[in-house]
Amino acid sequence: MTDSWPFDQPPNCATVTTSHVMKDGHLITHVYHDEDDHGWQFHYPGEKSMEDSMLVALKEVIALDDSLLALADLPPGWMASRASKADPWKRGRADAAYPEVVIDWAKISSIDQFYDQTLIQCQSPSWHGRNLNALSDSWVTGGIDPVGPPYCFRFRGSKMLGSDLRDFSEAVIEIAKESVEENGGSCKQEAKQDVDPNA
Repeated sequence: MTDSWPFDQPPNCATVTTSHVMKDGHLITHVYHDEDDHGWQFHYPGEKSMEDSMLVALKEVIALDDSLLALADLPPGWMASRASKADPWKRGRADAAYPEVVIDWAKISSIDQFYDQTLIQCQSPSWHGRNLNALSDSWVTGGIDPVGPPYCFRFRGSKMLGSDLRDFSEAVIEIAKESVEENGGSCKQEAKQDVDPNA
């Protein structure tokens, strides 16, 4: 590593990766610089599960592969990918790489309506369950929806929620966050929509 630390986070910053990278030596091919907290994620493209997730110091990942130093200037909200260590990194907005799932709570009055609007955006199969466990299977575990994960989740109109949907909406957002932590993508709650759902 270089004498001057080039990243916007300190060397001991907690960083998201997997045991495949840290223990099994798989090449890091996807890097995410999170927009919300400026955290970093380092992944390889194979199948992963929650049990494979690891939090390690940023300096530990860089020690494994110092070619990652070239990404220290990657802006928050961006990602970089490569096919092999010999290939150059391709950079772009993380949001642009994945399908959007827009959930406007101001237009949802029931749990059934939530699934009506959401499953069609994910192109979920007709047999997809209409419960939180099934949603977690498709958003977090993956292999069900043909277009994702990863997804870019957009939550709007949360102040328009009735009390009967508030607990449900919080559970949905937690699943979306878990999906992003496991698979990449992004999860945003758009405050502007809370003020004016028609903006």
